[in-house]
Amino acid sequence: MAAREADKRSRKRRKEDVDDDYEEATPAKRRTKHSAPEGLDESEMDISEMSQIEPDPALSASVSRPAECGIIEKISLKNFMCHSNLDVVLGPNATILNGKNGSGKSAILVAIVVGLGGAASSTKRGHALKNFVKEGCSGAVITIKIKNRGDNAYQTELYGDSIIVERRINVDTTGNYKLKSSSEKTVATTKEELTRILDHFNIQVDNPVCVLQQDMSRSFMHSTSAKDKYKFFMQATQLDLMCRNYRDILEYKDELAQQMQSKKESLPSLERDAAQKEQRFKDLERLDKLEHKKAQLECDIAWAQIKELESILEETRRAVQDKEKRLPQYQKKLADCETAITNANQKREELRAALEEIRCEVQAANGVQNEKVTELRQRKQALRSAQSAAQQIKSKIRATDTDRQQVMAHITQIRQDAKRDREAESRERETKLQQLRQELQQVQDRLRTNTAFRTDLEHALRSHQERKYNMKSDLTEAKRQADQQQRRLEQLRSSIQNRVQVFGRDYAELVRRIDQAHEQRKFRRKPVGPLGLHVKLRDEKWALAVEACLTRGVLSGILVDNGDDKRIVQQIIRDVRMERPPTLIMMQFLDRQYDVSRNKAACGHHRTVMDVLDIDSPVVFNALIDQRGIESHVLIENAEEARMFIWSRPSPARCSSVYTGDGDIAYPDRNYVSNRVRNVFCLQRNVESEIAHVEQDLRQSRTALTQLSKERDELDMKINDANKELRNNRNKMGRDQDMFNRLQADVQELASFEEDAPLDIATLEEDVHNFDMKLQDMHNSLQEAEEQVTEIMPLLKQQQAEHNAVVAQHEGIHQRGDKLKSDITKADHDLEKAKKYKEHYEGSLLAKQGEVDKLCDAVASQEADVERKAAMVRQAYPNRSTSRRSVKHLESELKQMEKALVERDKSHGNREEITAEYHEVSTRFLRLKADIGVLDKLGEKLGKAMVNRQESFQRIRDKLETRLKVYFYMFMSRRGYQGHFEFSHPNETLDMHVKVVDDAKLTKDTKTLSGGERSFSMVAFILALWDVMETPFRCLDEFDVFMDLVNRRIAMEMLLTAANTNRKRQFILLTPQDLSDWSNKDHVRILRMKDPVRNQPTLDDHLVPR
Repeated sequence: MAAREADKRSRKRRKEDVDDDYEEATPAKRRTKHSAPEGLDESEMDISEMSQIEPDPALSASVSRPAECGIIEKISLKNFMCHSNLDVVLGPNATILNGKNGSGKSAILVAIVVGLGGAASSTKRGHALKNFVKEGCSGAVITIKIKNRGDNAYQTELYGDSIIVERRINVDTTGNYKLKSSSEKTVATTKEELTRILDHFNIQVDNPVCVLQQDMSRSFMHSTSAKDKYKFFMQATQLDLMCRNYRDILEYKDELAQQMQSKKESLPSLERDAAQKEQRFKDLERLDKLEHKKAQLECDIAWAQIKELESILEETRRAVQDKEKRLPQYQKKLADCETAITNANQKREELRAALEEIRCEVQAANGVQNEKVTELRQRKQALRSAQSAAQQIKSKIRATDTDRQQVMAHITQIRQDAKRDREAESRERETKLQQLRQELQQVQDRLRTNTAFRTDLEHALRSHQERKYNMKSDLTEAKRQADQQQRRLEQLRSSIQNRVQVFGRDYAELVRRIDQAHEQRKFRRKPVGPLGLHVKLRDEKWALAVEACLTRGVLSGILVDNGDDKRIVQQIIRDVRMERPPTLIMMQFLDRQYDVSRNKAACGHHRTVMDVLDIDSPVVFNALIDQRGIESHVLIENAEEARMFIWSRPSPARCSSVYTGDGDIAYPDRNYVSNRVRNVFCLQRNVESEIAHVEQDLRQSRTALTQLSKERDELDMKINDANKELRNNRNKMGRDQDMFNRLQADVQELASFEEDAPLDIATLEEDVHNFDMKLQDMHNSLQEAEEQVTEIMPLLKQQQAEHNAVVAQHEGIHQRGDKLKSDITKADHDLEKAKKYKEHYEGSLLAKQGEVDKLCDAVASQEADVERKAAMVRQAYPNRSTSRRSVKHLESELKQMEKALVERDKSHGNREEITAEYHEVSTRFLRLKADIGVLDKLGEKLGKAMVNRQESFQRIRDKLETRLKVYFYMFMSRRGYQGHFEFSHPNETLDMHVKVVDDAKLTKDTKTLSGGERSFSMVAFILALWDVMETPFRCLDEFDVFMDLVNRRIAMEMLLTAANTNRKRQFILLTPQDLSDWSNKDHVRILRMKDPVRNQPTLDDHLVPR
């Protein structure tokens, strides 16, 4: 249908163009009369006159403009026929491809046809596209660039100024199309889009006159058949396509006539059947009264049901009113709480504002206090400096006085030494030295003993501390184990009523939200999990082994079918805020279990994990196969037997590992892993016994925790005692060390004592005099320092008083701030209290409101139900029944009446069936009559349309015929010939008559013409056909092959003149002849093909523009 519509649009454009061109080509009022040449009839006379038409200047100006769209700008070939890589840039008006035979000129025309969607057979060069691929290559590429500018451009917003058509031809496949914009961007890849583009520009690559290839040109030049010429004319003008369309329409008209005749034949029998059905329908009208009574009963029943629903609705409304009366009490309490919260917030804000003011005052007071402190510190520093100076002077005075007294004592001692006994003093010193050495030895012995004791204390302290550190980790582990057992106990107790709780306290909420999302149809397939819910043990002794194999992560995991469902479950997990999110396993949900019989472990009389499990879901079964490979793990209760089984040679086939009864694992590579878990996670059957077992473990853990805490306290006491003893020992050793140092100094002093020689007293007395002078100066300096201290003290007291006042003010501010903080704390407490009350009353109000909303929803639902059912009843029974009888009583009466009607229907037939048959037959009869009327009108309109179309077709054909004759005569006259066509449309022939004026005779056909004359005549014929066509470009291959030099020159001049006068069309001419005389034409682009290399099967072609 799309192709037919495209053909219709193309024909319409061609018809309009032909009409316009015909009007322009026959300005009879403006041409001059000429005498007809001898031997021509009147029709030929008209044609000769038409040859003298002067071109219209406006038309010439329009035609002289170059084409803006539809012409070919560039052709690129890759591995196509004899070309490996060729780029041809065509001129906008006339392009001549010149080259010797075998240079690949004709391949360019074949590329135009094939590249623009033409069939391989239409090129006469091959039956399949793969024949065009260059030998030795796997594919070829044809790229044609079509100009796309001006008002008639095609979708410039997508393609831009050029449309690039790329067709790839593969040897193995059919190839493909790519339609690109001027920026090399792919816009489409379908042939339908290419067809639309060709229709838009009226490009006809399958039209033999549009692209006249070498073989077609040669056969056409040699052809003398009138039927071939007529067929050529019809194909060129596409009148043959219009004929085929008309034939299709006539066939369709015949089919309509046959359908109408068939319907008319079936009309009488259908009319008789309708009459019979109508009679039976009328016979049933006697039962209308009884039916009316039945209908009234049905109306009473329907309205009685509505009354019952209205009664229920009224009761629900009263319940809503009772609930709503209680709501204001809760609302008042809630309002009081909100008022209290507002007041508390206001009070808190006021207190915080006051506290902020206090903080500002504190900052200001801090600044003042810092200044006073700085001043006081400076004054104290000055006082201390003065006092220090006085103290230093006093110290110097004391030291000097002491030195003076020592000198005086020395003088006295010297005076007494002359009178004392030196030997007695020597014996006394020796005795005292002996005593000091004994005491020194005793002190040294005590130091050694205390050092050893201290070493022992330090070692014991380190031992206790290391033990305490190790015990800390034991305490942490014991506490963690006790907490874990406590949580496990809580999970088991919760799982008695909800088994999901055994996986964790958050799993029940997770499962609830997943069910809720599934009810809201958010999932494609509902997630499955936790997996442990769908798994049961056939023998509980394997619980530890199976859980060690499946792992807690898999047992508590969730299965999802696709990525969208996984993202929804992840969001639910985030909303629940689970401490330990479950593992999400994504796999395709299948309704059947995997067949794992071939992969099952060869375990003899032993069982695999799969054998001891009952799995209620094929999805879970498949997941455990995929995730844990339960068919390949063997169960053997005894550890030694398990090792012997898996470590035997050869190893059991398809066996991944062996699990013992305690959950230990043995691998084929002689690895053995012990299971530290001794509690069943979720596969136990008797929850009560598991609870008792966990409670016993919890008591043991708590006992161990208490014992460890007691031991830790004892260690703390020992560490404290050791630290105390160590401090005492250190103090004692310090005292002994001081005594040792003092005794050692005394011993050294006595041992080094030497007798002094008598000194000169006069020198000492002079030193005493000097000391007296220094003391006098020092006393003077001391008096000055004390006077400075006396001056500073009053100032210091004044600054101290000012500082105390600032401190007192600061403390007052702090006291007020502390009071405000206390008030804010109280306000916060009152606010939290009010908020708790508000939450309480909000919850209560929300609960009550929820009850009211539920009742209101029930009222709304009931009202909608009553309204819906009442509307249904009202639609069936508009008048409301006033009957007060119950539904049960009315239904009983209706059953009795229906029973009576059934008895009567048995004798008369079913009323509904008869009525339905009557209406059906009547509708068919009326529809058939209407169809016959419509078909009559359609046939009549189609006949008239065909007559009009046939007349239009003949007018178009006559106009094209006249134009062809005119242009043929004009072109033949260029050589001095006279040409004329004779059309016989009934016989479908076209005879060409050519008169060579030099011979002074009329040749009736082309058989007696020379080869050059025949070729020239055919060129004139093609030019005439081109002038009645509206294609944007025309291609002609080796038209002058049989012409002599004169005919060739004239024919070439005619072609180039036609191109020059019709700049809006593109002419592509191929010739092997010399073109040196035509290279100076500005509208002509001559492209010279490289000469072929005859000893090579292919050419590496390129173009040399001239």
